[in-house]
Amino acid sequence: MATGHDIYALKDGIIPAQRQMLVDTGIAIGLPRGTNGRLAARSGMASRHGIAVGGGVIDADYTGEVKVILRKQGNTSYEFKAGDLIAQLIVEKIQTHDAMEIDNLEDTARGTRRFGSSDIAPKRLITCEELKVKICFLTPDQLDHSYFDEEDIHTHASLRDEVTMLSSAMIAAIQVQNMYNSFLDRIRTAGKEDDSWTARKEELSQLKEKREPIPKHWELEVGKSRGMPVKTKECLK
Repeated sequence: MATGHDIYALKDGIIPAQRQMLVDTGIAIGLPRGTNGRLAARSGMASRHGIAVGGGVIDADYTGEVKVILRKQGNTSYEFKAGDLIAQLIVEKIQTHDAMEIDNLEDTARGTRRFGSSDIAPKRLITCEELKVKICFLTPDQLDHSYFDEEDIHTHASLRDEVTMLSSAMIAAIQVQNMYNSFLDRIRTAGKEDDSWTARKEELSQLKEKREPIPKHWELEVGKSRGMPVKTKECLK
């Protein structure tokens, strides 16, 4: 819900550059007791055309025509038509008190200081050192991740244990990787020997069917070809 009530121009008009104009609205208003009306600029006109509203306080007991002081900022004129929105009226609650004359005023922190002196409170210097993250504990929920720097590692006993555990896990992972690579090498080597191993197996089957002994010129080389007998180079000549 909008705070201000729209105020429209009664007639056409042109505001020269860097000048002001008193614009008729053709309306009068009745305000409740304990309030006043304040004429304010429209944000769109102010940002796009440099239109500001001057004066603008309307007392509750004023019943005459509302008129708006429009000021044109910048080096170009501004033209408006009858019925154009030119301002907004904001109704505000106020407090009215009878004034009385006294000899002295109460002492205040500001006293008689003038422009620029209201900010007299002591400044709080807020500094923030960049956090150098050394370790992070991950959780299923990203908001629950824990980040620690090197100072935390030295001051939290439980954290030191966790760091040791994680360091050991990293070393173990490297060892597992080395074992995995070694195992693959053995598989590759065995695959290359499959052809010769299959050939020896077929020859042994034939000898077994014929009930013939293994030739003496064959050698049994343990650790190669899965323990099967292989022919020596002299036999293959």
